[in-house]
Amino acid sequence: MLKLPNSWAAVKLGDFVENEKGKKPKNESKTKTASHNLPYVDIQAFEENVIHTWTDGVGCRLCYETDFLMVWDGSRSGLVGKGMNGALGSTLVRIYFPSMVNDYAFYFLQSKYQQINTRAKGVGIPHVDPALLWNYDFPIPPLNEQHRIVAKIEELFSELDKGIENLKTARAQLKVYRQALLKHAFEGKLTSASSDGVWVEKTLGNLLDFLTSGSRGWAQYYAAAGDLFIRAQNIKHDRLDLNDIAFVSIPERAEGLRTRVKKGDLLITITGANVTKSALVERDVGTAYVSQHVALCRPTTEVFPRFLYWFIVAEAAGRKQLSDMAYGAGKPGLNLENIRSVLVPFPGLPEQEKIVELIEGKLSEVDQLDLTITNALQQAEALRQSILKKAYAGQLVPQDPHDEPASVLLARIKAERADVTAKPRKKPSSKRAHVSN
Repeated sequence: MLKLPNSWAAVKLGDFVENEKGKKPKNESKTKTASHNLPYVDIQAFEENVIHTWTDGVGCRLCYETDFLMVWDGSRSGLVGKGMNGALGSTLVRIYFPSMVNDYAFYFLQSKYQQINTRAKGVGIPHVDPALLWNYDFPIPPLNEQHRIVAKIEELFSELDKGIENLKTARAQLKVYRQALLKHAFEGKLTSASSDGVWVEKTLGNLLDFLTSGSRGWAQYYAAAGDLFIRAQNIKHDRLDLNDIAFVSIPERAEGLRTRVKKGDLLITITGANVTKSALVERDVGTAYVSQHVALCRPTTEVFPRFLYWFIVAEAAGRKQLSDMAYGAGKPGLNLENIRSVLVPFPGLPEQEKIVELIEGKLSEVDQLDLTITNALQQAEALRQSILKKAYAGQLVPQDPHDEPASVLLARIKAERADVTAKPRKKPSSKRAHVSN
C-alpha cells in the first residue's frame, strides 16, 4: 500500500461506502402522473441527464443527488456520474461517501474508470468486477485538505483542457487542409505554373479496361485458408487492410474467377455503411477476389492508378459524385453504371505523376503533424492520470499541521454509523442533479 502523509488515513472502499445496485421497476409511465411521480433513473437518464419514464416506486431502490452513480453493466461499465433523485435503474449502482468532500470522492472514482472498464467481468455483457472495485484502498486526507486537493485538480485540469482543445482544433484544421489540397490538385492548381499539357474530362468508364463487381454465392466457398477474399470491411479506411481477411477456395471454372484482383486495381465499396470507401491494390497480394459489395476498377494505360485513387477519395471530387449518386435514391448503394458515369478531369501522364508526387509529399507532412498531435493528446491523458495519482498519494498540495487529521474524521463517521437514532437520508424529490459524463 502507498505510504500516505501522517495526517491521512485509508480504508477499503467497500467497507467505507454505502452502495446498492438498482432494480427495474414493475410499473413505468412515459408521463408523470399522480401515481407515477418518481423519476426512473435508467442508463439513458444517466447519460443524457433527462428523465424519460416515471414509476410509482413499488419495489424500487432509490438513489439520491448526494450519491454517485456508476454504470455496472455494459461496454461503459465503471463510468461514474453525479447522483440524481429517483428510482435506480438495474444497470446502475449508487455509491455514497459519508462526510467526504463530494468532488474529492468523485475524482477518486473517475481515476479508476479505465482500470475498472478494462478489467470488467462476464461473457457477453461485461460488468464491473466487485472484487476489484470494493477492494480499492480509498485514501482520506483531512477535510480541509480535500478542498485544497479538489481546487488544485480543477485548476490543473482547466489548463490541460485548454491545451487539449487547441490540439483538437489543430487536428480539425489539418483535415480541412487535406481536403483543400486534394480539391486544388484536381482543379489543376498544384501544377498550374509548371503545367505544359491540356486537361480533359472523361467519364471513369472510358478510363477503365475492366469494371465488375463481386459475385453472389461466395458463402459456399469460404475456407479456413486459401485465396484472399476482399470485403467492404477491408476497405473502410480508404486503404486495403488485410488484417481481418477471409479466405475462399473456389473451383477452377467458378463464375467468381472474373473478379480476381491485380496490382493497380482500384476497389470501391458499392453497398453498406462504407459505401464510396476505396482502396488501391498497390502490390501483388497473390490470388484474391472481391465480394459482391465491392467494385473492381482496372485503369487503362492513359491514367496513373494513384492519380485516379486520389481523385476518387477526394471529398470535393470523385467522392462527392459517388456520394450524391449513392444517397440520392435514399438507400446507400452504387451500381456499375454510377461508377462509369463519374467525370474525371485529368492531364497527361507526366503531370498526373507530378500531381501525385506533390499530393503525397504534402500529405506526408500532414500525417506527421497529425501523429505529433496524437502523441500530445496521449501525453495529456497521461498527465491527467498523473495529476490524479499525485492527488491521492498526498503529493499534489502541501499538508497543513493545523488541519484536523483524518483519523478524527473516521472516528466521527464510525460514531454516526453506530448511532441508531441518526436521521435517515432525505427522500428523493423531483429535483435532479447534474450528471457528469
